[in-house]
Amino acid sequence: MGIAVLFKILIVILAYLIGSIPTAYILFKIKKGDDIRKYGSGNVGGTNIIRTLGTSWGLITIVLDVIKGFIPVMVSYLIYPGDLVLAAAVTAAAVLGHIFPVYIKFKGGKAISTSFGVIIGVSALPFVSNPVWMRILPIFIILATWGMMFAIFRIVSLGSLVAAAITPVSFFITRYPWAIVIAALSWGLLTFISHRENIKRLARGEEKKIKGKGA
Repeated sequence: MGIAVLFKILIVILAYLIGSIPTAYILFKIKKGDDIRKYGSGNVGGTNIIRTLGTSWGLITIVLDVIKGFIPVMVSYLIYPGDLVLAAAVTAAAVLGHIFPVYIKFKGGKAISTSFGVIIGVSALPFVSNPVWMRILPIFIILATWGMMFAIFRIVSLGSLVAAAITPVSFFITRYPWAIVIAALSWGLLTFISHRENIKRLARGEEKKIKGKGA
């Protein structure tokens, strides 16, 4: 195995370790001294922080999770700007890390914010030669889809699932290479896997609507 290949594997592992950082778990532990998985939905993510600690703490969690999705993509671009297969692997590793974090026994969150971080990274950084407007268009398609679904139904998981389904389509229609389209498909599949229980509750009409709580 060549040094370059080994180094790329290490970058993918680093992406997983960064994605595994349990932001919501850490912030809840700092604020309440307890495990967030015992409260609210039991999810290690921004929505559950909103439910348990309030909107301000939830927004902090979401922003930090977006950043931890963006950083591995940026590292990949800075070191191997033309390697789309590496970029695709890095994005999937970061999302996988959030859902199955090594630091807290592989019981993590739904990875919506982390997925959005990798989407921003892939779209904003010039991995491909598409015009800028076409590169960043998937961001707006995905945001608009999530926003519309949430505005109508006030159910975060429903918006997230529909946005996840549209994500690979948005990268395909904006002429991204197949490596990125397949990566986008992997983010969507991981989102559906992490939302298994939400899907069951949605089917039964039991999924809770979001209600903000003053921080």
